[in-house]
Amino acid sequence: MTGMRTQLVSGLAALALAGTVSTSVARAEVVDEIVAKVNDDIVTKTDLESEEQGMLQDLYRRYSGPTLDAEVAKAKAELLRTLIDRKVLIQRAAHLFDMSKMQEYFLQSFMDQQNIKSEKDLEKLLAQEGMSVSEWKKKLVEVFAPQQVLRAEVAERIAISEKEARAYYDAHVDRFAVPAEATVREIVVKADGANREEKRARAAAAREAAAAPGADFGTVAAEYSDAGTKSSGGLLGTVRKGDLAAALEAAAFGVPPGEVSAVIEADYGFHILKVDARTEAGVKPFDEVHESIETQLQNERLAQDSKQYLKKAWSEATIWISPKYQSRLSPADAVN
Repeated sequence: MTGMRTQLVSGLAALALAGTVSTSVARAEVVDEIVAKVNDDIVTKTDLESEEQGMLQDLYRRYSGPTLDAEVAKAKAELLRTLIDRKVLIQRAAHLFDMSKMQEYFLQSFMDQQNIKSEKDLEKLLAQEGMSVSEWKKKLVEVFAPQQVLRAEVAERIAISEKEARAYYDAHVDRFAVPAEATVREIVVKADGANREEKRARAAAAREAAAAPGADFGTVAAEYSDAGTKSSGGLLGTVRKGDLAAALEAAAFGVPPGEVSAVIEADYGFHILKVDARTEAGVKPFDEVHESIETQLQNERLAQDSKQYLKKAWSEATIWISPKYQSRLSPADAVN
């Protein structure tokens, strides 16, 4: 039974990390301060504080320093609006869906994900958390019903045409640029002032051996190179312009693929490159990025349309916010 309880707690924690439900689910029935009313439903001070506690726990796990401060300030500013949004959407869900069937669907999905075999097992586990199955069903609806409403009322009505995707591609073609890349191998002969001429001769011999017809560059690198790459056939890897010093870059992007560069002199010694392969700079074709553009545009449209949908939903609801908490209501346009 311990393993099952761990699964339940894991599921509760996952919902808490989503910023949607606190794992502190059991509390005494007391008279609570009303923060807001949404038609016939209310948001209490306890709701607000519990949600804020779970939200802060999540943010402290994910961020630190100035980023944490900024994220906390943003989340606190948006929290009350988020809670009211949720109430509005849950009430909409009651008009759009069979809530009894929705509860059963969410419950079964949760049990499947957490590998809880029966409702009786779930009852025992929930009892340890101070909850009943019916209370947990309501919690699942609070978490997932708003998503279902936005999916049905907003997301499923969004369609991005190929013409729109193409227009975005043409207007942002620089975002799909592909830099030139070269896969190169190296031989490095290190030298200092005392032995420089001797090492120059060694580098010339290495270059001659590497450039000989039928030569195996890796074998030559293993014999002559002083770099750690000698153990991997001299493979330096795939580089882009700007990754290497100017003289090395000129060789990596100037020597024809399959050929070996001249000896390149540097302060530390001598370098020889072989270009295994190279792709020139270009732009990804539209067909290759069409799907990702469509997804991006859908997400952007979903964010904007969801905001407009919620504005309309608010205008059609009777919403009262306690004067004491009105300063915590972020402007609608500020919420992403």
